[in-house]
Formats: sequence, structure tokens, C-alpha cells
Amino acid sequence: MTFLVNEVFVSLQGEGPAIGEPAAFIRLSGCNLACAYCDTAHEAGRPMEVDAILDAIRSGPQRVVFTGGEPLLTGEKLVELAAAVSNAGRLVDIETNGTIAPPAELAGLIDNYVISPKLSKSGVSVTERRLADGLPPGPLKFAVGVAEELDEVASVAAEHPERRVIIMPLGTGRDEMLAGLERLRAPVQARGWRLLPRLQVLLGIK
Repeated sequence: MTFLVNEVFVSLQGEGPAIGEPAAFIRLSGCNLACAYCDTAHEAGRPMEVDAILDAIRSGPQRVVFTGGEPLLTGEKLVELAAAVSNAGRLVDIETNGTIAPPAELAGLIDNYVISPKLSKSGVSVTERRLADGLPPGPLKFAVGVAEELDEVASVAAEHPERRVIIMPLGTGRDEMLAGLERLRAPVQARGWRLLPRLQVLLGIK
């Protein structure tokens, strides 16, 4: 079975509940949304068979992250890849925008779902960015520029009270990231949410 893969690389997980952990990233090509601030070149890719993907991560860390783009666009095919990675003794995470429910067969193969809902600043319509029914457990991770956006985050979170909320500042440089953390610290703390940096921005890594 062939997958269109944008890149495979090893780094530290820069975001979410596994922040700071070594991870191998499999970036699958394509996305169903077109966010105005997207900073990931994910459209290009090369065909890779499952065995080739396994070879690319064989000497890498235990944690493997399917990212994109939107990895759940791959549909049922992702089950075979996730099973192969899991059977190789790896932990498997999925980073998703939450608009596509995963195939039921992925249950038991995925260790972490990290769901990143999009806000109005994305330029994506409410209908397109609405979270799908049937999403597995996992935190909601929001990239926020200013404190005023936290009210919109709260409205999304209120529809999913069982999910933890993670806030990260927007920013493409270290100084901008640090300023965002300071700016958001008090209002995020007041709401009882978790505030995390985007470690890849702070460290200047992929």
C-alpha cells in the first residue's frame, strides 16, 4: 500500500502533551482546510510503501507522530500503517484538525490523539472547521495570538467539556514566542487551562 509522504524526520515533539519527547514524524501530504496562517508546506510528497516508511523510522525514537497536513484524509489506509508502526513496538500519535472522524479500526493502535481546532482567524468557515462526531479522547490544542481569542476558545471547549484545553502562542520566532507566553500567562491561568510553548519555535528546530 502506497502513501503520499511529504517528509519523515526525527526531532523533539514541540507541542501538546508529549512536548519535549524525542519523536519520529511522518508528515503525510494534503489537508482538507486552507488556514490563512498555515506555515507548513505539506502539499508536495513522494509515494512510499509501508516497508519504506518503517525503514525510515527504524533507528528513530519510540514515539512516532502522524502529522500533516491532515493525516486522517488517508482514511482506512492509515489503519495498515498505524498497525505496522505499532507492531514494530512504537507509540503512535496522531495530530489532527479534528474535522474528520478516524476509522474505527484505529482504536487500540493510537496512543495519543492531539486535536487542533481552528478558530475564526483561520479564515475557514464554521462548517468546515467544526469538530467531527466520534473523535477519540484527546486534548484540544489551540494556537492563540491575543487574549481576546480565548473567549472563542472557551465557546469551542464548552461543547467538549470532557477534553483538556492546551493554549500555545502563535509566533514564528523565539522572542515572539516568549512574548506570547507572557501575554497569555495570566488569562490562561485564570481559566484553568494549560499554557505551553511551541518548542520548535523556541529552539529553532523542525
